[in-house]
Parts: sequence; structure tokens; C-alpha cells
Amino acid sequence: MRLRYLIVAAGLFLGGTGAAAAGDRDAYKELDARLEQLLSPQVWLRGKVTEADVTLLFDYIRSSMFSASQGLPPPAVPEELRQRAERLKQDLKVQGTLTGLLLLNALEAVARQAVRESLGEPDRPR
Repeated sequence: MRLRYLIVAAGLFLGGTGAAAAGDRDAYKELDARLEQLLSPQVWLRGKVTEADVTLLFDYIRSSMFSASQGLPPPAVPEELRQRAERLKQDLKVQGTLTGLLLLNALEAVARQAVRESLGEPDRPR
């Protein structure tokens, strides 16, 4: 969420002190909608985490809790859980890069719109 507010703040800075024009408000609404979509957990986790992964994780947590209750060292992390975590890490890195690029494009579009409106230029496709 900090990223979201940072981007909106940058957009407000680039657009001037206030969004007085209707076009500015529309541009910020569009940016906010894009942010909402790109940062949703469903977008980040869809197709990456399965119910089997959840079961694997919670089975390990149960084993760890049981070991701790008996004063035993925690069990070794199952290789399957370790592999799934590594795969998820790689997938989320890629997703983060793509999301960053999409957010940068959205912020650029808002900044361009704000500059055009502040100069009184008509909208032009990029």
C-alpha cells in the first residue's frame, strides 16, 4: 500500500498542487483503478499457489508445533515445500517486475496528461 500512495503522491506532484480540471480527476481515477487491479492479491497469487501448497505448509507448521511442544528441534523443511517456496519466489519476482513496469507506464500516462492539460494542449495519442 505504501507503493500505491507513493505513486499517487508522485502523480499529484507532477500534476501540480491540485487536480482542479475534470481531466485530472479522470486521470487519477484511472490510475487508482489500475493500481487497485495490479496490486490485488488475486492477481499476484492466481495460478501460483494451490490448495496442495497450503496443505503442505500447514502440515509442516503442525509438525513444528508438535516438536516444539515436546521440546524437540523443529523438523526439517520438506523438500517439496522448499521447492514450491523457491518456485513461488521466482514467480513473484517476475510478477513484481511486470507490475512495476505497468505501474510506471500508468504513472507516465497520468504525468503526460497533467502536462498536456497544464499547457492547454489537446489530448494526443502516444
